[in-house]
Amino acid sequence: MPLMDEFREEREQIKKAPLPQKLQYFKDYYLLPTLFIAFVTIVSILLLRSTIFKRPESLYITMINFTAEDAAEENVKQAFEKQALSSKKDYIAIDSNTYIAADTQESDLIKYGYEDEQKLLSLVMSGSLDFVVSGQDVIERYIKQDWFDDLRTIIDPALVESLEGEGKLLYAGDVPVAVCVDDAALLTANYTYNGKEGESLYAAFPAGSKRRELAAGFLLFLMGKE
Repeated sequence: MPLMDEFREEREQIKKAPLPQKLQYFKDYYLLPTLFIAFVTIVSILLLRSTIFKRPESLYITMINFTAEDAAEENVKQAFEKQALSSKKDYIAIDSNTYIAADTQESDLIKYGYEDEQKLLSLVMSGSLDFVVSGQDVIERYIKQDWFDDLRTIIDPALVESLEGEGKLLYAGDVPVAVCVDDAALLTANYTYNGKEGESLYAAFPAGSKRRELAAGFLLFLMGKE
């Protein structure tokens, strides 16, 4: 008997078979292919949905060794989004869950994470990290690794000169790369620093970021100079 005739005969027999036999036939021949097709379909839909509906990240900020207070979301993140972003689809990301020790042997830091170190490095290398705030010891560690750009190319040089006169800058050689934000009330009221006690807080702009204007605006926002 030709193969197609045999197949048709088998299908006719299944149509007339009792329900348990039909279910067994389905399990034997169609269950795995059906499950595979369903899995591929669901994954494709989820990927398509995430691509279509993903909100574009406009700014990525890392607060190293900080803990966000309950009001930080509203007072800092949402307030700056409302002030600086033109579209409700845009948003800023503020990461306050990164812990780095200036000295890997320090035992007084709550957490020292190798993964956090690698995450930071990958963000900087990819140009995805726009703004960093941390203690002076941590910032100086990354200054030595040439992480930060010249402040004069990012914010008003007149403001840089004024901050220099107030002794609020850190340098890479003779290039100003970080600004003291100890007196930024918006920062200190909404974030608690958990790094090395007694360290001044500094903000800097990682090299390679392409969102300079918005990052500069966030610094001025924190400092109350917008």
